[in-house]
Parts: sequence; structure tokens; C-alpha cells
Amino acid sequence: MTQKTSKRRGLGPILAMMVLVVVALVGCDNPIQSAYTEQLVVDGFIYANEPIDSIVLHRTTPFGSYYDDLDYAVDSATVTISVDGVTDTLLPTDLKGRYYLPASKLIVQGGKTYNLAVSAPDQQTGGTHYATASTIVPMPIHFSTIADSVRGKTFILDTNNLANFAFIVTAGPVDNPNREYLLSVQALDTSYGRIRYREGPDSLSTIRYSNLATGPAIAVTPGMFNWYGPNLITFYAIDTNWSDYQRQIIGRGGVNFQPTLNHIQGAIGVFGSAARDTVTIFLKPKS
Repeated sequence: MTQKTSKRRGLGPILAMMVLVVVALVGCDNPIQSAYTEQLVVDGFIYANEPIDSIVLHRTTPFGSYYDDLDYAVDSATVTISVDGVTDTLLPTDLKGRYYLPASKLIVQGGKTYNLAVSAPDQQTGGTHYATASTIVPMPIHFSTIADSVRGKTFILDTNNLANFAFIVTAGPVDNPNREYLLSVQALDTSYGRIRYREGPDSLSTIRYSNLATGPAIAVTPGMFNWYGPNLITFYAIDTNWSDYQRQIIGRGGVNFQPTLNHIQGAIGVFGSAARDTVTIFLKPKS
């Protein structure tokens, strides 16, 4: 398989989870234990009406060690997905630690429960990591008519008057009154230049996420854009696993790593699901 660029959440969240474990330890009243225990880290997101393009596996990094993706990505794992009593074994991609199913084998369906099982070598002990998780996939959604009308349109951003640049998007139908939602904005071409109203490392990122929203209406604000040019806006209706994981991302959710919010047995990370819809707009500076 040739690995394509995916609109799923990437290694940013997985690295954040690794950091969260350390933060949680630092925040404890008890002294930090010096002994390192290897753990399996799962980064898995699946989407209604789409194939499973990537379940990502890593090992945690020993304290004080330099993190390198290839060093801690997990190959030689057995990864399966089960639904409706049928189990499929995922295939490794050409990127170490990533596993997928071709579309001809499985398309994820909203409303169904998908079970993940992973067995992977434990390099520290010579044994085996076993991890399991499940998710109930939200039903498919689509942008509302108003939001859909902005598809492909050009917007002018006046950095001297940011208050005038904001619009609300919604998606439906709502399949669960407790459903939570996210937006992301991804710059598709950075050659048009960076928006310079915010400085710092984050101002160079090509994708930004909103905070969790408890209703299917989210404001698209200037703070979600880092680059002029084509920007992909993605609306997500997310499951409980993803929303609890989002709460633990540093600087976003307000809580540190909590085992009760992990939802994976035998590992840390996330196996979550969503339904999503996208629109692309073009952003240009005021002349």
C-alpha cells in the first residue's frame, strides 16, 4: 500500500498522550518511580462510511531518552478489527507501526460497534502486550445548508479587524443528544503565506482543532487559521472515547491523564470513531 495523506488525527495527539503520562506522574504527591515500564500506545481513529486507513502503534519512550518515531513504532504486531461477529486482520503499511484494511475488505458503518485487539512484542520483558478496545461509531453527518454554501468560496481576512471574521457551522442529523463535536482547519497549501497575527511554534502548524462542543454548532474563528490559501474545514461528530481523549490533550481539555478516561485495556492512547464532513474555502489577505 502507498501511504496517502489522511485527514485523521495524526502523531500530534499520540505524542501528547505520551507527555500526559509524564505530566500525570509529575503531578502526583508520591515520588516518581525511577523504574521504566514499557507500555503500548495506540493511536486509532475510524470514520463512518470510510475504510480503516491507519491504526498506529508505538511503545512509550524511556525517561530521558530521545524520541524517534521509527525507534518506537511497533512492527510485528497482530491487529484485528471485529464487527458483527466477523474479524479482519489489518495489514502493515509501508510506514512502520501503521496498519490498515483495504476498502474492499471493510467500510465502517455508523451505529455499529467495532472491537480492536492488538498483540505486540514487549521489548523490555520479551513477552507480549495485549490490548483491546471498542467504539460505537456515530451515524454519518453532513454540513448544514448554510455551511455547505461556503464550499469553495473565497474569504478575505483583515488582520486589523479580526472580530468581523467569524461564522457558525452546524452538521446533522444529531444521532445522540449527548454527542460532542470538533472542528479542524487544515492548510492545504502553505505557499500563499502565513497569517502573522499570532507568533510562536504553533503559528507554523498546518492543522488546528477547536475545543469540544456540546452541540452541533461551532464558530469558525480567525484563531483556527494559520495560513492563507486553500483551507479544509472538517466537522466531526465524535464518540465517547475520542471526547474523553480530547479532554486530556495538554492545553485543550483541562485534565491530565486519567485511567478512567483511557478506554483501552492493556495500553494507553485512543481507539475512537467519528462521522465527518468537509468543505474547502480559500482565504486571502485584505489588499
